[in-house]
Amino acid sequence: MSEWSSFAEIIKDFIRLFDALISVEQTKLDSAVANKVSFVEECMNKEQAAILKLRGLEQKREAEQARLGAEGLTFRQILEKVSEEDSLILEPLFEELSGKIQDFQSISNSAKEMIELNLHNIRAALHAKDGKHFTSRSV
Repeated sequence: MSEWSSFAEIIKDFIRLFDALISVEQTKLDSAVANKVSFVEECMNKEQAAILKLRGLEQKREAEQARLGAEGLTFRQILEKVSEEDSLILEPLFEELSGKIQDFQSISNSAKEMIELNLHNIRAALHAKDGKHFTSRSV
C-alpha cells in the first residue's frame, strides 16, 4: 500500500461530496426554474451543511499533504513529485475531481442567474402593481 493511499481516499471523499453538491445544485436550479421557493431554501440549507464538510475535508487534505511533505503543492506539482505508480492512481482522481468542480460551478452559476432573474421579475411585478419603486421611501 502506497504512502499516498490516504491522500487518494481524501480525494475520493471530495469527489463524493461534489457529487452530492451537484445533485443539490441541480435541484436548486430546477426549483428556481419552477419558482418553488421552499425547495430553493431547502437546497441552500443542504449547501451550508456541505460547505462545513468541505471545510473539514480541506483541512484533512492540507494536513495529509503536510504529512507527506507536499504542503502547499498543487495537484500538478504533486504528480511531478510522486512515483509513477502513485501518479497512475492520483492523476485520474485529480481529473475526476476537477471535472466535478467544473460541473458544480456551471450548474451553480445557472442557478444563481435563474434566482436573480426571478428576483428581477418580482421587483418588476411589484413596481407595475404599485406604480412605485420597491425601494421608494413612500412604500
